[in-house]
Parts: sequence; structure tokens; C-alpha cells
Amino acid sequence: MARRKAGFKAALHPWLDPALSLPDRWRAGRALAGLPDGTYRVPVDVPYYAQFASPERIYDYIHHGYDGTQDPRWQQFGADDPAIYAFWAPRICAVACIKMAVEAFYPNVQPPLWELVKAGLEVNGYRVRDSHGRWVDQGWYYHAQAHLANAYRLEAAGQGYVSPLSVCRYIRAGWLVGATVSSDIGERPPVERLRYGGHVVLVYGFRWINSQPAHYYLHNPSGRFPELQSHAEIPAARFDSCFAHRLVALRPAGQKIQQAVLYEPSARR
Repeated sequence: MARRKAGFKAALHPWLDPALSLPDRWRAGRALAGLPDGTYRVPVDVPYYAQFASPERIYDYIHHGYDGTQDPRWQQFGADDPAIYAFWAPRICAVACIKMAVEAFYPNVQPPLWELVKAGLEVNGYRVRDSHGRWVDQGWYYHAQAHLANAYRLEAAGQGYVSPLSVCRYIRAGWLVGATVSSDIGERPPVERLRYGGHVVLVYGFRWINSQPAHYYLHNPSGRFPELQSHAEIPAARFDSCFAHRLVALRPAGQKIQQAVLYEPSARR
């Protein structure tokens, strides 16, 4: 019964979340009113990390069942066993985004992915099985993401039922944004059927045209192709269709934060 109830609730999310995010859309729209056209980016260099040790093999991991224990770079993950790497690599998109955020704001701090995963598991941040031993494979929970961020001097702000405009609002204020999206955002369009949620990308910029976002700039830990991995430029319509109306915004704790920089002003159309 509990599993059926959870399945029913999950099926409702694609229908309810956009409606429940409307109040946030109005608030974010007011906050961004009058923003000049142009490209805005958080004023730090954001390094890219894939959740897989070999980014050029991500397509094979996703579509051809590539065996991670055979990845020649598996040791870069930081674990001592290739089987541990192969199990966790497909499950650490949120952790990879936190690593990118940590190193963006603190370039001399470079925690291995496996160190972050272990720290998250210590606070029950990911659930593989439920209390009856049944396979559920759920995570990473927000409390674990906040715990990891705080451990590396980042402030985390988690929100649900948010519109894509809130991604822009946070970035404008100098935050990096871990946005929950469909993993299909890492595929070359067209995509026949979009899954809902289940993946996290790190958004660091957006292009604003005629009082609305035109593109988002992000790092995707599991982009299938190079142009959809590091510094991916995603049209707003595609981002909106993939966005699951949840985010975790990240910035240095206890510091005055510079607003996003206007890199490329443009004339209104």
C-alpha cells in the first residue's frame, strides 16, 4: 500500500508542481522586473566535474550499460574498490554539483567525490533500501546536501515549488543553483519522452531577453555529449520542460556576496 501511495504521489508531481509554483513565479518576476537584457553569470570560475570518471564514456554508461569497474579512471573517484565506484557514480549528480560549488567559491579546497559521498551517507543522505529491506534507491535528501555544503563553509537554501525564474533570481543575487531536472536535459534534442526530476545540474548563469530568460548556462554531471556537459547552453523552453520545480542554492556562508555580473549587454528587441 505504501509503495502504491508513493507511486501515485510521484505521478501527480508533473501536474501539481507547476501549479503550486505559480506564487513563486509571481514573486520572482517582481524581483527581476526591470532587469536589463544581457547575460548574467555568478562572478566566480566554476570548475566542471562529471559524476563519472570518464566523461567521454557517459553516453555508453547511460545507453549501453558500460561497466564502471572497467573505467580506466575509476580511481579518480577516490574509492579503493572499482565496484564501489561503479555503484555510486550513477547516483551522485547532486554530490558532484556540491563539489563544483565548493571549488568555485574556495578553489584551494578540493574534496574527492568519494569523501563527499561517505560524509553524506553518514547522515543517512541516501536510502538504497527501506526498513523492510526492499530496494528503493532514493536520495540525495536535502538535509544531506545542506550538511555537505555547511561542512565546506557554504550556505544552502533549499526550495520546492519554485519556478525557473527563481533560478535566475538566485543567480542574480550571486548564488549557484543546483536545479532538479529530468536527466533528459543531457540528451541531444529531440527527446521523445521526458522523465520527471531525478537529476541535478549546477546552473551558474542565464541570458535575459525581453523580461524573460532566453538561455541557462550550466554544468551537467551526466551530459551525454561534450556540449551538454561543461558550460552547456540550454534554451529556456527546454530547461523549463525539464525543470522539476526544486532547487538547492549555494553560496559562501557569512560573506558578502557579489551579484551576478552582466557579461554581455544587449539591446531590447
